[in-house]
Amino acid sequence: MAEPARALRNASPAASASSVAPAPGGPHPGGAVPASAIPSVQDFGLWSGFEGREELLGRGLVQLLKTVIADAPYQHHLNDAAMKAHLNAIQFAKNHGMLPQLVAHDVKTLAPVNKRVGQLVAKTGNPEYGLVGLFERTDCWYQLVLEWTVEPGRRSWRSPFHTVLAMGRRIGQFDLTEQEVHEEWTVPRIQGYAADIGIQVRISPWQEDGWLSCELA
Repeated sequence: MAEPARALRNASPAASASSVAPAPGGPHPGGAVPASAIPSVQDFGLWSGFEGREELLGRGLVQLLKTVIADAPYQHHLNDAAMKAHLNAIQFAKNHGMLPQLVAHDVKTLAPVNKRVGQLVAKTGNPEYGLVGLFERTDCWYQLVLEWTVEPGRRSWRSPFHTVLAMGRRIGQFDLTEQEVHEEWTVPRIQGYAADIGIQVRISPWQEDGWLSCELA
């Protein structure tokens, strides 16, 4: 799961009005600039948020470039290794009639994390925290799924397995279909996670365009 979020200075162009000084010489509503609107010297500079972590950023960029230039026999993406690890495990479990046990093991493994998210849901009474915990808050999700949208009470995504699964099926690595993966792997895992968090969700059936959704029930 994801490490605690870091506060990034000037990471977003949408800085709050209270922390941004007006342009030098420009007018300020109400006349003089109030002291509360003047940023500290530190905040007045521009920062990437990676100060002190430049080496980590550099290694990450190298991995990104190496992945993007790997376009044979197909265009690789940053989730390629995660795709293959998931599909390899799912195929093994299918071959041995153990897919329900694999799902149960996965849900049990993540139960301590999901139950912590559940404490936040219970404390606030807001199930949206549960959806955030299931999806965009965790690298288990955003390192796997490359396309998704966020709406209140709903998350939608494109199944990420198509390319790797098609290439693997072509050379005999897999006999799975995307629909199988969705119905027998993705859906029961999300349902198990949601139960541990303490929220109820509805997950869409398989769609031929690969776009799927999960919404609060």
